[in-house]
Amino acid sequence: MIDWKKAEQTVLECIDVPQELLPESYRGKRSHRNLRSVQKEYDRRNKQKQVDPNDISVKFENGEIREGTPERLERLEKYTNDVANDREICYNVNEDKLYRNMQAMASAMELDVEEKE
Repeated sequence: MIDWKKAEQTVLECIDVPQELLPESYRGKRSHRNLRSVQKEYDRRNKQKQVDPNDISVKFENGEIREGTPERLERLEKYTNDVANDREICYNVNEDKLYRNMQAMASAMELDVEEKE
């Protein structure tokens, strides 16, 4: 049986694209690039990122909620209930995201960060 996916990749590897036909950002150090590497670069750049529904803002218009994800609307309702009932707001914290952001900040500040085990 013919593996069509592998056959397609082999054909793409056989086609060389001169640098001058490629956009500047796709050019490498050599005088050409095979079509498979161009396709891989394109796919890498256009890969859809997973978006956390909690990262999408809730939009308001004239004090009324216009749009938002169910996750964000649920969180907003919990916060509203906490405030209305004079309770301390119980924030929903994404520990992984918080850790990544702290590491990025430390890296940007060029701090020496040691991992605790």
